[in-house]
Order: sequence, then C-alpha cells, then structure tokens
Amino acid sequence: MGCGLFVRLKKIFFIFIASVFFTSGANASVNARGAAPADAEYDKLAVADAVKFAIERSTELKNLDENAYLNELNRDTLRNSVIQTVTEAQFINAQVQIMQNELRQAMFNENIALQKLSIEYTITRYFIAIISAERDLRLYDANLELSERQLTISKVRAELGLMSQIAYDTQKSNYEKDVSAREIRTIGIANAYRTLNNAMGKETNKRYALVLEYAFEPLPETNLTRYINESINGNVAIKNRENELAALEYRLQLTSDRDVSDELTININQVKRALSDAKSNVEDKITSCYNDIRSMETQYALNMKELDDMRGQLMIKEVQLELGRLTQIDADTYKYQISAMENRVLNQIDDHYVKKIQFYNPDFL
Repeated sequence: MGCGLFVRLKKIFFIFIASVFFTSGANASVNARGAAPADAEYDKLAVADAVKFAIERSTELKNLDENAYLNELNRDTLRNSVIQTVTEAQFINAQVQIMQNELRQAMFNENIALQKLSIEYTITRYFIAIISAERDLRLYDANLELSERQLTISKVRAELGLMSQIAYDTQKSNYEKDVSAREIRTIGIANAYRTLNNAMGKETNKRYALVLEYAFEPLPETNLTRYINESINGNVAIKNRENELAALEYRLQLTSDRDVSDELTININQVKRALSDAKSNVEDKITSCYNDIRSMETQYALNMKELDDMRGQLMIKEVQLELGRLTQIDADTYKYQISAMENRVLNQIDDHYVKKIQFYNPDFL
C-alpha cells in the first residue's frame, strides 16, 4: 500500500471525538455512546488500546517479523554464493535468488504494515458491531416495554368485551415470542465480546465501555480515475505479481538456453494476464465502493429529512396529548418511532464509515 493511501486512510481511521454524532440543522443531533448499557459498570476501552493489544498478540505478525529477519540474514549468504559460481546456469540462478531475496524483503515490509492496518480495521469492525448491537438492544427493550403496556390495555379491553379473546391471546403470544427472542440478541453480543477478547488475548467474558467515536463526513470530491491508478500502484497483491514478473523477466535476460527461454516467455505471458486481471478487479471494486458510498450519502440525506419531519410532528403530537386528543401510549409509540429512525441513521453512519475505510484501502474490499 502506497504511503499516500496510508495517510489518507489514517485521516478517516483515527477520528476519536467525544461522541458519535450527526447534524441536520440546529435542532437535529443524536448522540450514540459506547456499547455498554451502563458505562459506569465497565472499564473504558478505546479502540487504539484494543488495536495495541491485538497487534501484540498477533501470531501472524510475529511470523512475518521472524521471516523478514531470516530473509535478511540469508542475503549475505546469497551474495557470497555468486563468487563461487562456475557455470552460467549457476551464475544466473544466484543472481535471480539475490533479486528475489530483495523483492521478498520489500514485500515482508509491505505485508507487515498491511497486517497491522488490517488488525486496526478488524478491531474497529468488532467495536462497531458491538456498539450497534447494544444500541439495537436498547431500542428493542423500549419496544418490548411499549408492547407490554399495549398488552395490559388489551387485557382490560378483552375483559370488557371490547376485544376478542383470540385477538388478545394472539397479541400475548407474539409478545412472549419477542421476549424470548431477546435472548438471541444478548447471546450475539456475548459472542461478539468473546471474539474481541480473543483477538486481544484478554479474559473471554470481559465487557467494556467501548470508545470508538467519529462524525459523519461525506466523501470528498474525488478524481476516481487518478485514485484508481494510485490504488493499483499501491496494492500489495498487485505488487507481488509485479515482483514475480520482474524476477521472470530478469531470469529471461540472463539465460541463453532456448528451451528455458521459451518456458520463461510462457510464464511471463501468464503472469501478465493475471496482473491485468488483478488490476481490473481492483478498479471494479473501487468503482463499486465509490458508488455505494455516494448512494449511502444520498439515503442518509433523505433519512435525515424524514427524521426532521418526524421531530416536527412530535410537537403537534405533544399538543394533542395536552388537549386529550391523543393517549399517552400513542404519544410514546410515536417517540419510539423517532428513536427507531435515529437508530437507523446511526447504523447508516456506521456503514458509511466502514465503506470509507475500505475505499481508502482497497486491500479490505
């Protein structure tokens, strides 16, 4: 991944503010805090600290570091072997091995940097998943509370003969199913915490007040063609292919054996085709991601407009409640609908944030 891409990703990736928020006009703001339902009960865990723990624990990073060290140690041995070559084939082989060693060392460095960034990305996804799931659970509980109140009213109506017993029993059964389904959500959250803790090497069942906060920011105007070309030049998989091609072409330059030359030419053509396909694949993924982001931003604006309209209607509902034209439960149900829309927009912000990370680092697409 090129340095420019890394810097641009960092601009998106590490914005830790005091709250997740978005605005649309002076009176349209929503706060969404960390995943813990009662923050005082849990230790705070910032995403930067979680990433640090995960990097320290990563066996893949340790293996890459060790292999890079061993590869570097092997470089002097390979250089000395050139002096001891006798035949042309031995000389060519030694030169190619030196070149491959140098290319491997460069790729080890690239892969180490990419692996660290991948850990940051993965941990951030874990944070978002937990925060979103616990936010959804709080909304689910609010809906259960409304359903319970509705059920109490329906019971009275059934006793007064204003509602059939079958209709009441159906409503009660649906409520009980919803209460049981809550357990599925709590299990999902517990599993998500276990996944996070395993990545960090921490106690499996430990929970936290998670701290990952960022603002909704539309993707800046982008010269997509230029950005795609930059991304292709910085793509690690493509660099691996280019290094493979360079080693084959270097071997071809050094050899005078016709049979070997023909075989190398075929291999070179195959790698070139694979390289062309890889570049086209990156271009397609970036273009699709860009279009997804723009679509998300359009939908976000529409949902914010709907949310503003709903908030405006709430003032009317409150007046109706004061005048006795609206019941308290109907007013509370409307407030719940506003909360549900707010939650939907917050989930949109999460998805948009992740898409921007992917856009700025196509290796994650």
